[in-house]
Amino acid sequence: MSVFRGRTAFAAGLTLIASLAHAEPAREAIVTAQLGGAVEVVDLAAGKVVRRIPVDGAPAGIALSADRKRAYVTRPEGHGIAVIDLDAGRVLSEVALPGGPLGIAAGPRGGTVYVADWYGHRLFVLTERDGTLVPDGEIAVGASPSGIAVAPDGSTLYVANREANTVSVVEVAARRETKVIPVGQHPFGITLDAAAGRAYTANVTSDDVSVIDLAAGREIGRISTGRRPYVIALSQGRGFVTDQYAGSVTAFDLATLKPIADIDVGDHPEGIGADADGRLCVANWGDNTLTLIDAATLKVIKTIPTGDGPRSFGAFLR
Repeated sequence: MSVFRGRTAFAAGLTLIASLAHAEPAREAIVTAQLGGAVEVVDLAAGKVVRRIPVDGAPAGIALSADRKRAYVTRPEGHGIAVIDLDAGRVLSEVALPGGPLGIAAGPRGGTVYVADWYGHRLFVLTERDGTLVPDGEIAVGASPSGIAVAPDGSTLYVANREANTVSVVEVAARRETKVIPVGQHPFGITLDAAAGRAYTANVTSDDVSVIDLAAGREIGRISTGRRPYVIALSQGRGFVTDQYAGSVTAFDLATLKPIADIDVGDHPEGIGADADGRLCVANWGDNTLTLIDAATLKVIKTIPTGDGPRSFGAFLR
């Protein structure tokens, strides 16, 4: 089932990547408007799009640089990524890649970007040289890699392999897969909770979240969700997963691993991120909106209109 879709083809499939809270409250959401052919900067306080940057090739996955000044955006129909200067509001460069670039993550110290090939069994490694991002080899992983999570020290990658029903553990220095962890059916988004030693995958077709003990290297539990879970964010001692086909976000307790609430959002929610203020931001692909949620009260704060087909699969708050 393709994730490079038009309005009528709601395939279950994209997003990134680890969606943890930042060190400070987010001012902006950087939204990939896939059907609108743009990346949009949304002022969260004002509740509106303040800048639109044209990007062709159906922009989908997104990662931000360590200093939050650049966005790295996958272009699955353009076969590569775009590098965007967010303050200047322009595309700095484009990097061509084969296959189906979709999920993307940036190293915590800058200078390295990892891109998942949806059509293959590999990650592309991109390295900054003389201020320019260039291809720098590949890492073999499972079938149809999607979400990528990077350990805080940059030493390890965790990759959700959708068609293999596994997570690959990758040693960055050696550029090799060191462990394969079975999870639920068609894992897509993967989110890391390094402090707790856990990772979580959103399993699209088994309608649940897998809980992984990183030290033991195995799944230790499952949490039921709504239909077609996509991406997970963590905040206020809770996990939040977007349910694409239910138009909702399932909240669950990180200690008990039990669902605690379903929060109605927009149509076909996909990307989700959390900031340090306990605020969640959800990109609703089907009705061109962002939903802001208070993670403590589980109430919707605001709905913000966006361009056509917002996805924001990855790290998109700054």
